[in-house]
Amino acid sequence: MSQVLDKIVSSFQKYGTSIGLYFAASLIPMLLNLVINPLIALNMSPDDYAIVGYYTAFNTLISPIILFYMLHFYNKCFFELDEEKRTRLRATIFKALILFSGVLSLLCLLGIILYSVLFNKDSTIPFFPYAALSVMALPFTGILLLAQTDYRMHHKAKSFFKITVSYGITQIALMLLFVVILKCGAVGKLLAALLSNIVFFIVSCIIYKNLFKIAFDWSYFKNALSFCWPLTVAALLGFFFNGYDKVYLERLGDNTELGYYSVGVSIAGYITVFQTAISSTFQPDVYESVVHRDKLRLLKVVGMMIAVTSVIVMAFVVCAPLLIDILTAGRYMESVSYAQIVALSTLTSMIYYSASQIIIALGYTKLTLLNKLLSTVLAIALFSFLIDKYRFSGAAWGLVLVNLISAGGIFMLYMISRHGTANIKNR
Repeated sequence: MSQVLDKIVSSFQKYGTSIGLYFAASLIPMLLNLVINPLIALNMSPDDYAIVGYYTAFNTLISPIILFYMLHFYNKCFFELDEEKRTRLRATIFKALILFSGVLSLLCLLGIILYSVLFNKDSTIPFFPYAALSVMALPFTGILLLAQTDYRMHHKAKSFFKITVSYGITQIALMLLFVVILKCGAVGKLLAALLSNIVFFIVSCIIYKNLFKIAFDWSYFKNALSFCWPLTVAALLGFFFNGYDKVYLERLGDNTELGYYSVGVSIAGYITVFQTAISSTFQPDVYESVVHRDKLRLLKVVGMMIAVTSVIVMAFVVCAPLLIDILTAGRYMESVSYAQIVALSTLTSMIYYSASQIIIALGYTKLTLLNKLLSTVLAIALFSFLIDKYRFSGAAWGLVLVNLISAGGIFMLYMISRHGTANIKNR
């Protein structure tokens, strides 16, 4: 028994400093957001929240297209390459994120315009300038995400902390300026996100200025496309797991309740700060454990991730009424039930995230796509049933259940693939 306890203590000591910095990197911006949230709530109407929630829901659909999951390929190859090859791969992904992301973002904006004109012309949600602000913020995030990924994979928690906190503070300052001081409402909130992304796009370019000198490696790029396209298509389908709910709810025509729902989802989203800190700490260990086929270590890492997430989620559910009362200056208490339900999706999301990261590390990207295709059909049917029958509460429960559907699906497909003859491994 004492040996088991010693191992547990040793594990926490090993990861203590890193998880503390990763946690602080997420916690500090979150706390600042919590401080200013009452001010934001006093200066935004339910319609403003409905607009922001509606257009940011499309980010789940278009973000994978713009970023094309290049960083997953970088993660997979990180421990397989020496430093020279790793740098060449980094430079290739760096340039791809600049050039291709800009072009693809314009195509995505055109797609939303066509959707609004052809299929949703009777929408009560205004289009301009909200759609443009929301979409054009995305291509500026790729290089920042590359920098954060690099710091995580190199276990440079201090560097990750500095750039993440600086980014968060910048975004908060711009929100105060445009929403609270200038009273720009939904426009101000979306504009703050766009400008902060532009600032840190420039910062990240400065950090990686030496990569401009390294030639673009088309062989790495082709391998990345081959590896990433199933993940990208799977992530596109992820819109039906997190985003489709708001688009479906918008058609009910109740923008006020959509605003309350969006507030609840947004406040429950603060838990993802903890989830991100946990994932950032253990993601390299998941990939390394898979590469070295260390099943026992992998089981311990995944178990720790899920256990810590469970404690955080339960604490939020209990404290949600008080938190929302404080954070919205008492204006959005109707959001409490939505926040409590959606909080549970953080736990189910961690379960699915753990399973999918293992499968990706093993190289089964086509299996990820196949699982997403099958799960999407079930997700659409589930949301349609729950929203038609239970409206906004049904949508919240849908967010919880779809992750469990995906986690169960990917496990079953993996077991089938090991005993079958189907070639779903992408090496």
